Amino acid sequence: MTPAGEPRRLGLEVRFDAEPIHGRVYDHDDSGRLDRTFSGWLGLMAAIEAASSPEPSPQEESKGGPG
Repeated sequence: MTPAGEPRRLGLEVRFDAEPIHGRVYDHDDSGRLDRTFSGWLGLMAAIEAASSPEPSPQEESKGGPG
């Protein structure tokens, strides 16, 4: 949720024809806040979990962004 209590709107791009699946999760309203690629079902879950955190993790900041 946003600080104002509004739900966040996320975009999801998935390629199901790849093995494993891959794609990205991104913030519809603020592309600089979240744009995380993923590979596999667990990667998708991790990308969704990253979207729920209010700030980028220190690990992501030290890498210069999402992996």
